[in-house]
Parts: sequence; structure tokens; C-alpha cells
Amino acid sequence: MSTETHPNAKDLLPLNEKWAEIVKSEDPTFFERLAAEKQRPKVLWIGCSDSRVPETTICNCNLGDIFTHRNIANMVSRTQDCGLAVIQYAVDSLLVEDIVVVGHTKCGGVEAAWLASREPTIPTATPLQRWLVPLIDLSKQLGLDRLPLEDKEKALRILTEENARRQVYHIYNLPTVQDAWNRGQKVFLHAWVFQMETGTLVDVSGPFPIEK
Repeated sequence: MSTETHPNAKDLLPLNEKWAEIVKSEDPTFFERLAAEKQRPKVLWIGCSDSRVPETTICNCNLGDIFTHRNIANMVSRTQDCGLAVIQYAVDSLLVEDIVVVGHTKCGGVEAAWLASREPTIPTATPLQRWLVPLIDLSKQLGLDRLPLEDKEKALRILTEENARRQVYHIYNLPTVQDAWNRGQKVFLHAWVFQMETGTLVDVSGPFPIEK
């Protein structure tokens, strides 16, 4: 393993320096305030790791506006402490008012899950394959595994939207969220999809957003 910075990563350092200079030229005390003040985001964004869907950029927000958790295919696993810890911290400590699960079109995780759902057995040999099992199961539950390849785009659209809604359902049932509601804390749940073709967010919450 090399200790040298790879050129692709090394290029980010001068870009960061330039960005910091621009910010300070527009607001000389911005970073001083950022470091001195505690974060107070009102939104928890649970999105995909896809590099084309950075929440702060697509929502035109500032640093500190959105608390973020991202993973492949924007899923909430009830057995993975990482995501559950983020939600607990967001609700109990940051007191966020909105939790938004955001899927997106052209999601590689969704496509991989749909293709795997068409196979006779579900592959589980790698961490990625095991992570996608709930999404593969969802594809089968929706009957999308029976759609022909010609209907691939339709299947992926449905699976993307239903996956976002399913994660909201998981969040709804978490003790952290239920306890917050029981003590009168306002927490709203939403399911959105980022349309990569247009750069816009679409609310696919169905009967949501949930407020209690």
C-alpha cells in the first residue's frame, strides 16, 4: 500500500484551498463562526452514496444545514448500528424536525438488486450482495422480478420509489422515532426521489409525510 496521495485525491487539496479562499473573501468570519457554533440542522438526509447526488449541492444549502447519512441505495437497516446511531443522534441530540429518505434515478444499487431478483438464487457471498438482500426481496415482493428486460426502466423507477417509501416505514417503527413522538417531539418523515435527468427532487411519500 502506497503512502503517497493518489493524483485523483491530491487534486482535491488545491481545489479545497481555492474554495476556502472564495468563501472567506465573501464572508471573512464564516469559518470562525462555523467552528465556534454547534451544528443545528433541522433536516436529516438519508441518501445514496452516489457521487452525483450531493445533498448540499442539489438543495443549494450551506454547511450545517443538513445532517447526512449516505449508503448504497439509501437504505435503513434495523440490524446495522451505523445508520441507527445517526438517526438516534439526529432525533435525540440535534432535534431535527424532518427525516428525508432520498432515492435517485439511475441508481446502481437499485439496478443490481433488480437484476439479482431475476436470478433463481440470491447471491450473498460479498458485503455488497448481503447489503442488497432487502432490496432484492422488495423487488420480488412487488413482482418486479417477473417483468421482462424490455421493462427495465419501469421496474427500476418503481423499485426506486418503493424503496424510499419502505425505508420511511422502517424509520417510522424505530424506537427512537416512536419515543420522540410519545414525548411530543415533532418529527416529520418524507420519501423523495432525485430525478437525475432534470436535477429536481420529487416527493413520492404516498400517504406520508408522517407527522405525529
